[in-house]
Amino acid sequence: MSHRIDEPYTHGVGWDLEVRIYPDKRPGNLEIANLHKGLILIQSGVELVEEGAGFGVPVAIFKDKTYFSGSATLKLLNEGSPPIIQKRYILDTVSVKNLHGGARISDSIYHPLHNAFTHAYLSKPRLRYLFKKIMETRVAMGVTTKFVKVEPRGTVNIRFKLMEGLVEVEVTPNIKPQSCEELVILNEQGASTFRRYKDEGGLNLLDDAIGAWDRINVAKGTLSDFEEKISFSIEKINDSVTMYRGREKIKGRLSWTGIALSIKKPVYSVKYLIKLQRA
Repeated sequence: MSHRIDEPYTHGVGWDLEVRIYPDKRPGNLEIANLHKGLILIQSGVELVEEGAGFGVPVAIFKDKTYFSGSATLKLLNEGSPPIIQKRYILDTVSVKNLHGGARISDSIYHPLHNAFTHAYLSKPRLRYLFKKIMETRVAMGVTTKFVKVEPRGTVNIRFKLMEGLVEVEVTPNIKPQSCEELVILNEQGASTFRRYKDEGGLNLLDDAIGAWDRINVAKGTLSDFEEKISFSIEKINDSVTMYRGREKIKGRLSWTGIALSIKKPVYSVKYLIKLQRA
């Protein structure tokens, strides 16, 4: 029988690895401190997520704004073996940009500039080092990101089936398909640990070469530490899903590495696998 969880839930998944999920917004690290997180990977008692969102975190992109989860509920659906937990994310938060002292930058000014910058950042890999320096300068100039609550635009249930070395994830959105352009499911851990990307297509990328949301053209991608002693793989099951890899590490602002699933067609549910490995 399912019941609500009001305390952090931690489960061993093999070796010296555990996964943990919080009913609240912990851990409150850097820029996304005020958003709900997903499953966090733990090695020998140390959380490896840094500024990452964790495994299984929805972001909904609408025509006017991108919606994040600032509210959620956590349930244990099955206490047996394997345990099944579910986090219900409420899409009720958007980001705004503030100047030092609290003055808000107008959306009509910021969004065209942001869209142009993002397009250049993603389409010109050779210039990303320069773009990162620009983002670091933005922090030094006092431009900050703040997440504020708004009227909700839907919910997304993320169900985690926890097994040894494996997590099966099921995504069930409750969003009006005609208004949502894209649903993205983040799977992120910390950039300091996860520095290498590999896949069956022959790619073997390190640090900045991983990119920032570059498309994955195979069914499974793997992120590991430099020596490949610890890794996680994201494997899609549904053909309606597109995967992207990314890594960003900017002092005082960002520190994540991950694989995101992009869902653009209206679907009832999507499943994927998280495979964990320890050498």
